[in-house]
Order: sequence, then structure tokens, then C-alpha cells
Amino acid sequence: MKRSDRTHHYTEPVNEPHYNTYYRPVGQPPKKQKPKRIFRTVILSIIILLLIFTGIMYVLSEKADVSQLATIEQKESYVSSNAMPNYTVGAFIAVEDKRFYKHNGVDYKGSLRAIFSSVRDRENLQGGSTITQQLVKNFYYDNQQTITRKLKEIFVAKRVEKEYDKEHILSYYLNNIFYGNHNYTIESAANYYFGTTVDTTSSNLPQITVLQSAILASKVNAPSAYDVNNMSPSFINRTKMTLEKMKQQNYISESQYIEALQQLGA
Repeated sequence: MKRSDRTHHYTEPVNEPHYNTYYRPVGQPPKKQKPKRIFRTVILSIIILLLIFTGIMYVLSEKADVSQLATIEQKESYVSSNAMPNYTVGAFIAVEDKRFYKHNGVDYKGSLRAIFSSVRDRENLQGGSTITQQLVKNFYYDNQQTITRKLKEIFVAKRVEKEYDKEHILSYYLNNIFYGNHNYTIESAANYYFGTTVDTTSSNLPQITVLQSAILASKVNAPSAYDVNNMSPSFINRTKMTLEKMKQQNYISESQYIEALQQLGA
């Protein structure tokens, strides 16, 4: 073919849109990912700090020697829970810790609720404590409401449950509470307020009644404010609530419940 025979065919460009497939420079992350990465970093940092703080509280809680709880038995007016009327023991379980025989020392839901409430209100950490936790608080720590005390209380309570059976824990609890007027055992409180005894093996004094048991269980919530000899409306209502819980949890019968309400004048 001759060079002159070679022809070039030129085609007019068609007026079609051209799509830009460019997305972003290679290696440059999208701007929207940066806030997410910062958020993840902050959350991870908070989790690490919480774990470190919890670990420190665990180490500090090891200073509590749980074997020392047995010294409560040396109190002159000590009475084992096994020697008390069932309704007396039941009054405290019904009000303070109805799941006492089912948990391993800690009510996690209640404790978490108390801890998070302390974050919102550092002046008011309360609630969520089992009988075991209250025993630990009363024996080892003061009443200062702080998240540090709460965490140490939880760790020690777990160790107490491994060391002692439920009846010992209950006995130590009932014999190491402030009942008002310098009374720290349930026997001394029954003697002082009612002239009765919680010891079913003793014949020196009349046995504590259902109502008196409910009054003492209700009083420990505010031992200095509630006056047994001049019961305020709030104290009466709390005692009625205690009796109701005792009946619901089968610590007393319907007839015992009605009799106690009549004695209370409610």
C-alpha cells in the first residue's frame, strides 16, 4: 500500500459526561474516621484507668484479715443466730438482704447501682449492700460513703463468704451493729429496750417477740433517730413495712402478723 493511500479517520468527540473516579489521595484516611478513632482511644483509656484503680483497691482490701471476725464471738452478750428465734433472724434478713442465703456475698446489681450513683453524687453513696458487705463495713471500715470503700468492701465480702458459713456471717452481723444507746449486740439491745432476750436457751428473761424483733430490725437504719419509747410516724411505718416483709418471706404467719400490728397500734 502506498503511503498516500493511508488515510486517518478523525471522529468528532461525542458529547458524553466523563465520570471522575478520583476518591482521595492514597494513604490519606477519610476525615470522618478521625473522631471515631479519638472516641475509641478515650474509651480504651478510661477502661484501662478503671482496671488500674480497681486493681489498687483489690490490693488495699487484702489488708483486712477476715480471721479477725471470729473475735466478735468474745463479746459478753454474744448470741449465735442458731440460738435465736427464727422470726428475729428473719426480721433482719427480710429488711436488709432477702437473698442472703442465695448470693455469694455481693449483690452485683445493687452494688453497681450504688457505685454509679456515687459518681453523680459524691456525698451520697448508699444502697446495694448485702448483710455480708454490711458486716465488713462495720468491722473494718468507717461510715464514709466513698467509691474506694465500696470496692474494698466488695472484695473483702467475697473473702468472708469463702471463710465462713452463712450462720456465722449472720451471727457476726447481728452482734456487731449499732442499735443506739451504746448497744452493739442484738442481745444487749433486747435487754435494754424491752427487758427480753434473743437467746432461746435462756430462761432468765422473757423471749423477744415478733414485734420487738421487727422494731430492732427497723431501728438499725437510723439508730440515733428512731426512739423505741416514743416511736415517730416514720418509725412506725418502717416497722409495719418490716412486718409485711417478714410475712411475705414466710418468717411469720398471718396470725403473728396481725397480732404484731395490733400490739403496734397500727
